[in-house]
Amino acid sequence: MATPLAAQAQTGAATEEVSQQRLEEISSMMSNLFVADPLTAEQEARLPAAQAVVGAMMPDGFYGTMMADIVDKMMRPMMTMFSSPEIILSARLDLDEEAIGQLTEAEQAEISAMLDPAFDQRVDAIIGVMTEKMGGMFAVMEDPMREGLSKAYAVRFDDNQLADIATFFATPTGSAYAKESMALFSDPQVMQASMKALPAMMSSFGNIETAMEETMANLPEEAAYSDLTAAQRQRLAELLGIEPEDLSEVIKPPRPMASDETGMVD
Repeated sequence: MATPLAAQAQTGAATEEVSQQRLEEISSMMSNLFVADPLTAEQEARLPAAQAVVGAMMPDGFYGTMMADIVDKMMRPMMTMFSSPEIILSARLDLDEEAIGQLTEAEQAEISAMLDPAFDQRVDAIIGVMTEKMGGMFAVMEDPMREGLSKAYAVRFDDNQLADIATFFATPTGSAYAKESMALFSDPQVMQASMKALPAMMSSFGNIETAMEETMANLPEEAAYSDLTAAQRQRLAELLGIEPEDLSEVIKPPRPMASDETGMVD
């Protein structure tokens, strides 16, 4: 008979195995969403040239370092946003917002320091762990990203164009550009501009729920249990391995598409 600790270890190992299997299933499913055509013989022939170009843009260790830098730049402003003394006190004190608001900033800071004297170090620790873990995660993606980008270059550029790019990258200016071209997307200027564009991007969707309803207005509705024929009910029961009389309890009624299902709000 297994001891409690041994049983826990076995359960943990089994859970980890199932989780890993599930992750692999999800990964396979996601990769199948983007099916690329195999390279032609001509594209395969220029793949080495494309790999050389991409190698100049993505040297070893580049992707993990770049993404870790992005995480750090995003996490610190977010942590600062949610770490004001007023927010901390709201989480730690059973007082209403008005009572906390009556405290001066100095009083709020003093109370916060008493409740969590190591707050700044705690924030640094959180960001440090997140940056390290995310950097490691993206480092694993580096080789697949480099491979995919190389194939894309082999498809989109011919031999002469790849040679021209390689020649440019061999110059001092080209070398500097190659190393910075990918990192430019994580530059604070670019990220700030992207954040500023978010409201306009979201508003451009308009009323997506209404648009979807109008687009699907002429489509037949989903079938409820009552809409199924006797033959369909029998076949469904066979497929699901249940008794026909239990089928009505298994089939959920159709739900109309709502804004919360689209992930959008008006």
